[in-house]
Amino acid sequence: MKKRIFAALLSGIMVMGMSGSSMTALAEENNSEQVVLRWFTKVENDAEAGQWKELADDVTDLYPNIKVEFEYTDWNGYWTKLPVDLASGDAPDIVYMHAMRAKDYLGDSFLNLQPYIEADQDIDIDDFYGGILDAYRVNGDVYGLPYDFGPYIIYYNKDLFDKHGVEYPTSSMTWDEFLEKCRALTGDGDYGFATLPNIDNLYPQLLCEGAEITDADGNLNIDTEAAADAIQKISDLINVEKVAAPITDSGNTVWHLEAFQAGNIGMVIDGPWTVTRVKEYCDFNAGVCTMYKSEKQMTTINGSGFAITKDTKHPEEAYKALKYITGAAAQKKLAEWGRALPSRASVREPYYEANDYIDGLKTAVEDSCEEGFGIPYYPTKNFQEVYSIINQNLAGVMMDGVPASDVVGIIQSMGDAVIQSAQ
Repeated sequence: MKKRIFAALLSGIMVMGMSGSSMTALAEENNSEQVVLRWFTKVENDAEAGQWKELADDVTDLYPNIKVEFEYTDWNGYWTKLPVDLASGDAPDIVYMHAMRAKDYLGDSFLNLQPYIEADQDIDIDDFYGGILDAYRVNGDVYGLPYDFGPYIIYYNKDLFDKHGVEYPTSSMTWDEFLEKCRALTGDGDYGFATLPNIDNLYPQLLCEGAEITDADGNLNIDTEAAADAIQKISDLINVEKVAAPITDSGNTVWHLEAFQAGNIGMVIDGPWTVTRVKEYCDFNAGVCTMYKSEKQMTTINGSGFAITKDTKHPEEAYKALKYITGAAAQKKLAEWGRALPSRASVREPYYEANDYIDGLKTAVEDSCEEGFGIPYYPTKNFQEVYSIINQNLAGVMMDGVPASDVVGIIQSMGDAVIQSAQ
C-alpha cells in the first residue's frame, strides 16, 4: 500500500459536532456588553467574500456578545497592508496567515495560543493536518490555526476538450502529452493553457523539471541550470509555442483563473481552494488530474489559516471566534462551498461529496499527497520580499521574452540579500 503524507488523517475519521444544548449553552454563557472584533483577510472574488462573511455572522449567532467586523482586500494588497497594520498599534484582532509566510510573523506579531489550547477540552488539536499545523508553531507552541491545505493540481475544461476532439488529461500524462494537448486545443480564440508569473503557482512545474528552489533550511537555490531550463520551458509555451494565453496583467494573482473561467482556456494549475471559483463562475464542465510527469512527477502542498494579533484587547473573545472559524462546523461549510479542503480530518469527506461533479477531484488530491509526490513548500526568511523579487523577474521572462538564464542569477543575488537581512 502506498504511504501517504496524510494517510493517518484520512483514516479513522472522527465525527465532530455540537449538540443543540451545547450550542445553546455557548450562546448564552456570556450576556455582557458586546465586544467588537476586527477580522482581516484576503479575498479573490465576491462569492468568497460572502462565504467568509457568513462565518463572521455565525460567530455572533453562537456568541451574541461578540460581533465580528469582516475586512478584506486582494492578495497583493493584503501583504502590503498587513505589516503597516501590525506596526500601527491598531491591528485587527484576527488576521489571515499563509502557511509559507507564517514564520516571518508568528513569534513577534501573534498571540501564543498554546495556553488557550491546553485549557480547551473541545478543540481537538489532533484533528488538524499536522503538516500545516506545524507551520504555525514556534518552539512547539501554536500561534495560528489552519483552515485548509492541499496540493496544486491541473484543472481542465472538459467542454473545450470536447470541442477540439482532444482526450481529457489523466494523472499518467507526460510533459510531451501535455504539450500536444495544448497544441491541439489552441486555435479559434482558444488556448491550451494559462499561467502567470507567480512562483507559488509555477513551482509545481519547476519541481517536475527537477528544480527545487527552496529547502528545509530556508535557502534559496534558484541559480541553477535546472531552474533556468524549467522557467524557460514555461515561458516558451507563451512566447514560442504560443499555446498558452499571453499574460495581460502580471500583478493579478488570479489572472489565469479569470482567464480559465471565461471558457477559452484548456488547462490551469491551482489548488483545491479553486473549486469554489469553478462552482460559482465556470459555465462549463470541469475535471482535474495530478501534475504531469517530466523529469519527475511532483507538486507542492500548501495551506492557510488565521492568527490572533498579540496586542488584541479581547484575547478570550478572539480565541472563541478563531476556534469557530477553524472548527469543524465552519470547515464543513468551506468544504461544501469548495473553498477549502479542510485541515480537519473529521470534515474532509464532505469536500469530496459536495464537489464530486468535478471529475477526478478526490483521486487527484489524494494521489498528489502521496509521500514523494507532494512535498512541503519550504519558505525562506522574509519570504514575501523574496517572492516579489522572483515574480518581478519572472514577468520579464514570460511577458517580455527575457531569457530565463539571464534572470536566475539576479534573483539569487537579490534574494540572498533579503534573506541575510533577516538573520
